[in-house]
Amino acid sequence: RSAYYAALAADPLDHSGGRWVAERKSCLYVEPPLVADFGLHGLANAAPPEGASVGGGDAIYELRRYQLQLGYTTVPRFLELYAGGLPSKLAAPGTDPSSSLVTVLNTEVGSLNEVIELWRHGRGTVAMDQSRQAARGAAPWREAIGSIAALAVSFTTSIHRPLPSAPWQ
Repeated sequence: RSAYYAALAADPLDHSGGRWVAERKSCLYVEPPLVADFGLHGLANAAPPEGASVGGGDAIYELRRYQLQLGYTTVPRFLELYAGGLPSKLAAPGTDPSSSLVTVLNTEVGSLNEVIELWRHGRGTVAMDQSRQAARGAAPWREAIGSIAALAVSFTTSIHRPLPSAPWQ
C-alpha cells in the first residue's frame, strides 16, 4: 500500500500535490448468501452482467448504501427483510427489462453495519425511474422497505456511468 501511495503522490497528472484527498479509508465487503439464493450476477463473476456490451450506451450503475444502527442482529435482520420483499420487487409489473440487481454487499471491516445494493440500468435513468415506479406497486417490497427504514441511520444513492472502454456497460 505504501508503494501505491508513493506512486500516487509522484503522479505527474496530479497537480494537487495530494491536497484533493481529504480522507482515505478501507472497507471489506462480502456478498451474503441471498446473492446466490436469488441467482444474482455477483461481483465474484468477472464477466459483465447480462445485457452489458462494451462501448457507449446509456447504461448506468446505481449504488444504494444503507448505514444501519449498531448491533449484532441488525445486518441479519436487514437481509431477512430484504430477501422477503425482493421477489416482489424483481417481478413488479412495469419494471424495465434492462434493470437488474447485480449484487448486495455488507461490510465486515470498516464502516460496520453498512449494506450496499448495486443495480444496473441498461437504458440509463429512464430505466431506473421506470423500475423504481414499478417497485412502488409491489406491496411486499413496500412492507419490507418500511421495516428496513426503522433499522437505518442513513441512506444514500449515487449513479455511476461506466467509461466507454469498460467491459461492464
